[in-house]
Amino acid sequence: MTHTEPSTPWPELLAELRGDTSPGLWRAAARRLREDPAARDTHAKRTVRLSLLATHTTDFLAELLPVAALSCGIDLTLHQVPYGQVEAELLDPAGSLRAARPDYVLLCGTEHDLGLGTAPPDDVVGAAVDRWSGLWKRVRDNVGARVVQCLFAAPDVDARASSAGYDDDTDTAVVARLNAELVRVSGESVLFVDCDRLAAQAGRDVWHDPRHWHTLRQPVSPSALPLLARAVAGALCADLGLTRRCLVLDLDNTLWGGVLGEAGVLGVAAGQGADGEAFGLFQEYLGRLRHRGIALAIASKNDADLVEQALEQAPGMRLRRDDFAAVVADWRPKSEQVREIAARLGLGLDSLAFVDDNPAERAQVRDRLPEVDVISLPGDAALYRRALAGRPTLEPGRVTSDDRNRSTSYAALGEADRLRGASDSLDDFLTSLRMRAQVREMTLSDLDRATQLLQKTNQFNLTTRRYSQQEIATRIGHPDWTCLLLALRDRFAHHGTVGLLLLHRSGTDADIDSLLLSCRVIGRTAERRLLAAAADAARAAGCTRLVGRYVPTARNALVQTLYLDLGFERLPDTAAGPETAARYAYALDGDVFPDTPHISEESD
Repeated sequence: MTHTEPSTPWPELLAELRGDTSPGLWRAAARRLREDPAARDTHAKRTVRLSLLATHTTDFLAELLPVAALSCGIDLTLHQVPYGQVEAELLDPAGSLRAARPDYVLLCGTEHDLGLGTAPPDDVVGAAVDRWSGLWKRVRDNVGARVVQCLFAAPDVDARASSAGYDDDTDTAVVARLNAELVRVSGESVLFVDCDRLAAQAGRDVWHDPRHWHTLRQPVSPSALPLLARAVAGALCADLGLTRRCLVLDLDNTLWGGVLGEAGVLGVAAGQGADGEAFGLFQEYLGRLRHRGIALAIASKNDADLVEQALEQAPGMRLRRDDFAAVVADWRPKSEQVREIAARLGLGLDSLAFVDDNPAERAQVRDRLPEVDVISLPGDAALYRRALAGRPTLEPGRVTSDDRNRSTSYAALGEADRLRGASDSLDDFLTSLRMRAQVREMTLSDLDRATQLLQKTNQFNLTTRRYSQQEIATRIGHPDWTCLLLALRDRFAHHGTVGLLLLHRSGTDADIDSLLLSCRVIGRTAERRLLAAAADAARAAGCTRLVGRYVPTARNALVQTLYLDLGFERLPDTAAGPETAARYAYALDGDVFPDTPHISEESD
């Protein structure tokens, strides 16, 4: 099979795009998507409108962005503004930008915009920061969209090349200062694409071809554009909550060198010698992914007791047993092992990525579990990190404290499962967890986590409404809205902020606009704590009933009867049908809403 074969199944082609930036592959995929637009409906989970504003031509980039987005599960509708019309378009109330109603605006400039060498470095940096941060404000105020900013790549030629990296007034140093300052002043309101890192990865001579600049005003060469398109897709993927939450790894010749059953616990290579050092560095990289919030798990065809022993005792290991949220070791097909891991962690298969050095195992998982992102590894372990670096489905975006807690939280699920097996009843199990929760009003400082929850949560989500940060911000502090967050801890871990409820008051009704819980705490009765707090807020505001909706999706059948189970009554005017939102009401003129007896209040 070649990269350009039209017979390549779409799932396999999209997976290839996530790891391969060959220009020929990308151009062929973009052409195929234009000829087969129905692939968008089949393989997309989200629909996004993006407007592209730049100080340079963007036709080549625009060609690749839709297929880059689709590789992450995004159906991208692209709107281009003629290059050089950035300010004019943002200021025009009747312009095409506002008519396009984008969800995101991608802003792109080049080092040619900066006037490098024409003014003191402080003035160059200050002027550029003022210009681009001003554009961000106009996007937010005039368009209501989320900003994606391409940072600047340092020029491929610097007159003081020998000191370009450390003298403060070289062009290279000025661009680095500018990028750092743009990130600093953005707060948490802007998504960034680090073009300078991409240029270094491609090679600056490859990234920027002066001939394309002078003839086409195209700053990024065609051979490097797939890197940029993939990075933009990764930023959108992270912001929309489509990043994979768990990385499932093979052991033999993947996490360590050698075959455990042959070499024994002391014989596998994980930190010593040329092979061992490569696997050790790969483990260190995996540890950083874990710190960013991507859980690690193991699916191995091995003896379970031997695997547990090796994870604790193999010499040179950078990762140990506690670093893995789940370990499955037996002789079943890998697809069955991966499915079990998803069930243990309460994750959908489309939240998992799978890494194995064996192409037959990868093919088996890809065939049986097409929702899983199957990552191919090169033949040399020294190159394993590169196979994962830059992959858009592993892009975390801005990392919150809750992201850092997530891996520990997933690992705690295993401890809780063992406790469940030793308990006589569900009530005994829930009581033994010694859970404590804090429900509080949302503030603007919670926007990142609130947006993550609204974008990522699928199973325990009654309406699956996806709000942007700006849309959430308009509700915080509004007299008609109550915005609640729930944080939960148990005897094993602090799970962080895992629940959200948005309540809108209209007359005597308090409508539950959104109610959701992270998959990590499903079955813990935390929803009762959120609803009890919402009932108190609604009653205090003079409302006489809570009104909830259940909008069925492919993923949230779990909560189909939630409101009935909690004592709500289905409203008689609700029409039947899978596409119709069922409405339920709970009268507030009686007793207080029944809170959960299994969760105590967390002290501040």
